[in-house]
Amino acid sequence: MNVSFYLLISLTPWIIYATTGGVGAEGEEATGVLLREKGAGVGRRTCRLYCRVGIGFHLQIYPDGKVNGSHEANRLSILELIAVSQGIIGIRGVYSNRFLAMNKRGRLHATEVFTDECKFRERFQENSFNTYASVIHRSQHNGRDWFVALNKRGKAKMGSSPRVKAQHISTHFLPRVHVHEVRSQHVGFTFTNRSKDRRKLMTQTSKPAVVKANVHAGMTQRQIQVKYWPKYRFG
Repeated sequence: MNVSFYLLISLTPWIIYATTGGVGAEGEEATGVLLREKGAGVGRRTCRLYCRVGIGFHLQIYPDGKVNGSHEANRLSILELIAVSQGIIGIRGVYSNRFLAMNKRGRLHATEVFTDECKFRERFQENSFNTYASVIHRSQHNGRDWFVALNKRGKAKMGSSPRVKAQHISTHFLPRVHVHEVRSQHVGFTFTNRSKDRRKLMTQTSKPAVVKANVHAGMTQRQIQVKYWPKYRFG
């Protein structure tokens, strides 16, 4: 009884996502099954990965499998980080519905099916940026990790390049939460101080309206001349 209840709870987020997330095609359901078979958990984060190289670029995934960076945030840069295991994630483009992958040559591309090439190791750096390294592909000579990186023009760099290192700025990404997601969570609170309005209302209601008579109605106003004397400062 406990095992069946645990399975029902674990499968509920996948059922809700398939019914409400606009997933009408059978390919999306098959992708969800593959992710569950690969050990993907229910942890999902919708954000944009911002790389501060050059003028700053957002990692974006095209429907045709192309991967590059865009300075302006658009719908292609909205990504979903799916937790596969501890420290291992998969990156999916929400609009393109493709997964970020790295082949055996270190080239970044996007694929429709989630495979082992789509697994990346997420690490938090000291400067509050993250790096994403391929899980199965690395250098055969010295065991160096191959990272997801962008150059200063926004193009995807080869992970096998010796210049692509964890200390290089091209491999540093900052997850930026989607704006609509922040608004839907209702983070923070606001309040209005209406004490002044109450005081004004009390003074208006307590004091009766007094009509002031204009005493100087029939008198002509005298013109008052004001003289200004210049001031001099000596010394």
